[in-house]
Amino acid sequence: MNIYEELGVPTLINAVGTYTVVGASRMSEETLAAMCEAARSYVSMERLQAAVHRKVADLTRNEAAFLCNSCSTAIYLAIAACVARHYGRDFGTLSAEEIGRCEVIALWGQHIPYDHAIEQLGVRLRFLGYPNMEAAFDPRVLESAFHENTVCCYFAPRTPSGYYGEGCMNLETFRDVTHRAGLPVLVDGAAQLPPKSNLWHFTRDMGCEMACFSGGKDLAGPQASGLLVGKREFLEIVSSLGFPKYGCGRIMKIGREEIIALYAAIRQYVAADEEARLQWCENEVRKLIAALRETVHFSAERTWPNQAGQPLPRAFVSLKNTSLKPSELRRMLEEGSPSIICYSENRPGVYVNPMCLADGEMEQIAKRFLELDLILEKGERKS
Repeated sequence: MNIYEELGVPTLINAVGTYTVVGASRMSEETLAAMCEAARSYVSMERLQAAVHRKVADLTRNEAAFLCNSCSTAIYLAIAACVARHYGRDFGTLSAEEIGRCEVIALWGQHIPYDHAIEQLGVRLRFLGYPNMEAAFDPRVLESAFHENTVCCYFAPRTPSGYYGEGCMNLETFRDVTHRAGLPVLVDGAAQLPPKSNLWHFTRDMGCEMACFSGGKDLAGPQASGLLVGKREFLEIVSSLGFPKYGCGRIMKIGREEIIALYAAIRQYVAADEEARLQWCENEVRKLIAALRETVHFSAERTWPNQAGQPLPRAFVSLKNTSLKPSELRRMLEEGSPSIICYSENRPGVYVNPMCLADGEMEQIAKRFLELDLILEKGERKS
């Protein structure tokens, strides 16, 4: 009996992707072994951090790096570094009033729950533009928003260059306007891996001051871990504020186990064959399409890119010849054996994302769809 069976919590086949609500990703055996090894010994946390941060900076082709306990923590500490730099003083000497006068600029179309980490610091978060990122956005609106207490601009891309859509604000333009005003850019790339080149593309190639990533998504480190990379000037301030220093980030503790595990995961990620992984995902999608070709109630097709704009394929399984609702299909998949979790994204069917699947799981998914096809057909005959 495994620990989940002991607790009475069923395991899932994750066909949605690296969503936190289902555990994000699975650590490799190599990462798990490194995590266990780290737990067996005591170590100076500051010496460990210094060594790991140097290694990760080299691996990700950045001037500096900082490992923390979530991408939200990375955002929080990055903004704190910008506030300290703005005043030219240690963050710990600033009053709540001084911090509260500071403002961070972001775009309305990129407003997500995680940007609350910025406001938790005590600064003002000001949104510009429109909720629809496809709408044209005049760069002069961004330029005119800056004032003496603007400390940073925050951008959450969906592709290496920003968002899709002609006329909408992309990261290059956002960076250019922000840099002309002498302000730093923080790129929130939490789910923007793959490609692995994003680990250095936003910072080294595009010149943005900092970029943060989730350690528990495609990097496949511990779910409660995060990575901040970028310019040494800013990361040195971050290091002075984050755990184990007694700064504003002291409560956001990360253990030696998470540090070593995330380091091991990053090392594997940078060395991995992206093309082989892409072909594996393509093959998994083809398997499902082929398996459902003769079904009465389902039709599968390849879609691109996935829900986070990552350059990986998914399959969309459409409902046909049935009054079954997508929500009912999702429930039948999740309540079956094995339990399979899929999302619909407001479409008449479900997406099947292969990026988090293990070998053999797509076959189980296909088998379940075939079973449901027969169940639906029998139900229709009875009615």
